[in-house]
Amino acid sequence: MWKAAAAVKDEWREGLASGGETFLEKSFSPEPHFPKAFDWWGGRAEGVLFGGKAKRMQDIRPTLSVGRLPCRAGKVKRRREGRCFSCAVVMKGNRRILFFLCRPLERIVEPSRRPLIEIEHVFVTYPGTERHILNDFNLTLYEGEHAVIRGGNGAGKSTLLRLLRGEQWPDQIDHRRAGRVLWHGPEGADPSPLTGRKVTSLVSAMQQERVVHQEWRVDGERLVLGGFSDAIYIAQQPTSEMCETAYQLVRLLGGVHLLKKPVTAMSQGQLRLMLVARSLVRKPEVLLLDEVTDGLDARARNTLLDALERASELSTLVMTTHRPETLPSWIGRQIVLENGKAVDGPMLETAVEPEKEPAPVASAPELKGIRGCSARIAIKDASVFIDRVPVLYDINWTINPGENWAVLGGNGAGKSTLLRLLAGDEIVAYGGEIVRELPRQGGVVDRLEVLRKGVRLVSDRQQATYTYDITGEELVFSGIDNSVGVYREPSEKELAQVTDILASLHLEFLAKRTIRSCSTGEFRRLLLARALAGEPDLLLLDEPFSGLDAPSRNEFFALLNQLARQGVQMILVTHHKADIFPAITHMLQLENGRISAIWEQG
Repeated sequence: MWKAAAAVKDEWREGLASGGETFLEKSFSPEPHFPKAFDWWGGRAEGVLFGGKAKRMQDIRPTLSVGRLPCRAGKVKRRREGRCFSCAVVMKGNRRILFFLCRPLERIVEPSRRPLIEIEHVFVTYPGTERHILNDFNLTLYEGEHAVIRGGNGAGKSTLLRLLRGEQWPDQIDHRRAGRVLWHGPEGADPSPLTGRKVTSLVSAMQQERVVHQEWRVDGERLVLGGFSDAIYIAQQPTSEMCETAYQLVRLLGGVHLLKKPVTAMSQGQLRLMLVARSLVRKPEVLLLDEVTDGLDARARNTLLDALERASELSTLVMTTHRPETLPSWIGRQIVLENGKAVDGPMLETAVEPEKEPAPVASAPELKGIRGCSARIAIKDASVFIDRVPVLYDINWTINPGENWAVLGGNGAGKSTLLRLLAGDEIVAYGGEIVRELPRQGGVVDRLEVLRKGVRLVSDRQQATYTYDITGEELVFSGIDNSVGVYREPSEKELAQVTDILASLHLEFLAKRTIRSCSTGEFRRLLLARALAGEPDLLLLDEPFSGLDAPSRNEFFALLNQLARQGVQMILVTHHKADIFPAITHMLQLENGRISAIWEQG
């Protein structure tokens, strides 16, 4: 049983640290056992009971308030268990001195039930349609009640986060559909989206697309510092305190090496980490995270989730995800979107376990009108620089006809850069060479406009370039010329080709829909159809399963496998080995911009 601090007060001695901060000190030998260890991230802990073993964390109650940890003494081992208390073990020679810390009582959420954002009878419709994304929607977010928003592609998760942020305006058509959103700021409840911007921060794929598309000429440090003013660029000269706060946050996320790296040279996973740091510097009351772990390798994902756990002590976190196995254990509320409404409730124990997904289908029905082709690409002693920063070093690799490759590696290994090199978006530095032999383009290709027709790239970076709000049919047609947007009228033969491809991929229902009204998964399948419209010699896929729910992943998995079986040659980049379909024949591993291993898939 845990004993209250007051009950053992005589066993403790009160001391004074530098600066006059009060702390409690006691020697232990051996060091007490705590099952889960974390670094302590600023602020004060939330209450303490100690002595013996705890039966349940629910038994812990706040009992006293003491000052910050004096970290000047010896080597510090910091440990934390649960959300109710925090302690640190400081080594002084052979002595172990255990510090227990607790927050003032008014900071403890039990929960406080103080509303942060209220949504009342809100309607949101897709542009140009009568289809409701949110339908007479009601939701209240409370302080300290961390939540996950679940739902399939197109359910409205990203729209809901933009609404909570103040970036999405509710429909205001008539008195029956004049819902409102209230943000509870320092001056009370306010319906102004400007207050929403002050009390919230958002990290989303759309925000990342905007950074990529605008090609901000800033490094990681300036990107993060811009978060203090919630602006693209730094609006004021940063103070030393601001720089130190930004540095400590980036260090917490394991991204110190990215501070001086240009944004344009970052991988998608690296950029995601820096955008999270950028959102945290203001210490917002509500932190909104849209598929924040997508595109991160296992190590970066775990580092990010550990940092978010610390952030959960200062902000209320609201997340969306299609991969429930990545959900942190401290999420306590689940909001499921169905037919434009919220099915709300507590997080069940089984909710954080991996979904019982059906095994991905090995193949789909044969696709009509799809013709395969085989390319040969030879890369010799190739290095690639982006904004004078070396990204790839001495690459030697040959892709032979009939081979389908998967490229693996951590964030920043150079996977996406390697695909862009194959597509002609990056060039080889002096001393190296790349030879592309594309049969449908007449053999060896050295002109960029011809290369762009023979090699097609499907990626989230490509998705960012499509700022035009064209229809699905027009998007697929643009693939014939590989243009961004449509600049000529299609012929009857080309229209028939577009119709056949949409039918083959079961996307006829998106032909007349605008792409900005499509979900992430629908848009991704349209981009694949666009790539196939040009009958490419080689298809490049950069994290094609990111942002897809389980049914969409399985369907896309089967579709890509069937395309490969019909002779469409592919290069796949992924962080998840489960995304590697059976038609993949070879594997390549990248580490720090170099090829570390090549093997044939058994």
